[in-house]
Amino acid sequence: MQKICLIKTSVNSLQEAEELAANLVKTHLAACIQISGPGKSVYHWQGKLEMEEEYYLSIKTAPALRETAIAQLARSHPYEVPEIIWSEFDTTGDYGSWVYSEVGASLAATDTQE
Repeated sequence: MQKICLIKTSVNSLQEAEELAANLVKTHLAACIQISGPGKSVYHWQGKLEMEEEYYLSIKTAPALRETAIAQLARSHPYEVPEIIWSEFDTTGDYGSWVYSEVGASLAATDTQE
């Protein structure tokens, strides 16, 4: 079995979600990003109770690209303190192979920098 990394984040508009997703996929830092929502987030921010509509991104990439993908996501994220969380999962051989084929160019660039 292969491992993939699933990174999750949220933003407050569908347009922002689509822009973040397109940027990560176009640069081959993610193979696929699912956008879901809208949903509602309830939290305290700067002493005030907030209730905001948000869209959720599930970003699939290779574990070796996690740090690079997160750095790019953090740079382009519209939030001051974005939620960026991740975990690694086992995947089927066919799906894992597809993910790795989609991010292959970025993996090759990472390998040459080490």
